[in-house]
Amino acid sequence: MLKEKINFAWPVTSENSTILKQFLSETLRIKEILKGKRIVIFGAGIRGCCLLAILQKQGYDSFIFCDNNTEKQGNLIGRYDIVSIETVLDFPGEQVFLISPEDGSRINRQLEEAGLRENEDWFSFSLSAYDSYVAEYIRPIKDYLLVMGDCAFTHISLDDDNTDSLGSMIRDRVGSERCKLLDMHGMGQQAYYHIARSLIDRGERPTMFLLLLMIETMAAKVPIMPRTQHPSLIKAVVAVSGNSRQDFLDYAEIAQERFDRFQTEAFAAYDSSLGQESEKLYMNINYLFNFRENSEGVTYIKKTIEMMNEEGIPVVLYVPPVNFFQGERLFGADFKNRYETNFKKLYSALNADGLKYEVVDASYLLALDDFAAPNTIDETCKYSGRIKLMKFLGEFEPLRQIFKPKA
Repeated sequence: MLKEKINFAWPVTSENSTILKQFLSETLRIKEILKGKRIVIFGAGIRGCCLLAILQKQGYDSFIFCDNNTEKQGNLIGRYDIVSIETVLDFPGEQVFLISPEDGSRINRQLEEAGLRENEDWFSFSLSAYDSYVAEYIRPIKDYLLVMGDCAFTHISLDDDNTDSLGSMIRDRVGSERCKLLDMHGMGQQAYYHIARSLIDRGERPTMFLLLLMIETMAAKVPIMPRTQHPSLIKAVVAVSGNSRQDFLDYAEIAQERFDRFQTEAFAAYDSSLGQESEKLYMNINYLFNFRENSEGVTYIKKTIEMMNEEGIPVVLYVPPVNFFQGERLFGADFKNRYETNFKKLYSALNADGLKYEVVDASYLLALDDFAAPNTIDETCKYSGRIKLMKFLGEFEPLRQIFKPKA
């Protein structure tokens, strides 16, 4: 009996704005090389799915995926096979490798050892946002708004004409000399705590702290997922911090161990044939999970707010939009009830410890057309939505004066 193949495709509707711009410009730059060839996307993950979507929009239709993860080999991304490098190298005909993961150094070596030539037989799309993150971390400014968060600040819709992310729009509005923006997709609460702690230990004094608050980061499964770890970034920040505490050093090792231990994302096997059931599962585990006060996310958001309270730095928690239209389509009125119940439990846990913070809640701010796609199951919005969010944030009293440009 043949084993049923798993579809590891993910319905990508958004991407980090910097990475998306690179993907678009590079695919256009090498279009003559790609023409008429089989395109081998090396990396059967979310970035590989994003690259596939971009190339399909440009008219390409001959693809195969390559991945070193044996759990994915023999399965599919949509209708395209996932194979090992040994298998794909034996295929007849002309083909070009496009390397999609953030850190493609191992793949680069594999292709070089196979006798393939960079910028002829293979091209790296392994742009990492890590270098710019570290540069922003060490950038010397004073009396600034510290902004920390994940995809809600970094990502834009694949269909966006304007490539300004919400994070870059905030920095532009406030002024780069008055704003430090540390945004990274998937990052969790423990990372926020250690990085913010290390900034204070370096002698920096933010005038206000704007922290993204997604209920997803309070779920017990989030801290162990590979995409939330960013071990090489954490180690890079440790290296430049100059005065890292032992708990930060320990966390860098934990992040590496977690990244190495789990090879497949909890949501990686999105089965489009299941349609609504896959969407319901995703929203269940990310928004409607059984809230626990002792989860890592809750523990570290408490520690972060407590630290800022002790330092006299005002805290604003930013709750990004949720596609409640999709939630209500899948769960009816029960979606809002369960979503809001988890936030009530979180605020109750924070208030029980006497923590001081403000909340700017944009959960229900956007119209359906403002999201990256009508049925998107993440919070990313189009430029129209980001314009609304900027107005909303600028009218929130604790942020009003900071968002007002200097005369």
